[in-house]
Amino acid sequence: MEDHLEILEWTLRVRHISPTAPDTLGCYPFYKTDPFIFAECPHVYFCGSTPSFGSKIIRGPEDQKVLLVTVPDFSATQTACLVNLRSLACQPISFSGFGAEDDDLGGLGLGP
Repeated sequence: MEDHLEILEWTLRVRHISPTAPDTLGCYPFYKTDPFIFAECPHVYFCGSTPSFGSKIIRGPEDQKVLLVTVPDFSATQTACLVNLRSLACQPISFSGFGAEDDDLGGLGLGP
């Protein structure tokens, strides 16, 4: 799977955050309970360090409304996400006025 929103939707529908654990993750098998299983349906479900921002609202079988959000890698994109918890509206916010690779900060009075 390539689409991060599709991966989020799939793991939400099967109600398991990490369906391949412990085979593909550095964790150990659990005997009585699995902490990766969703006990309740979340309102917002997100993953970080994705290549780009994305959001999607899906409906569950009992008419639950869930906002799926892919949050891009901040160090690479200087982008964060704002979520309105009342309406589940989501938008990216960019802090890319200048990048980390900009060494000339003399005009801002911040340089050496």
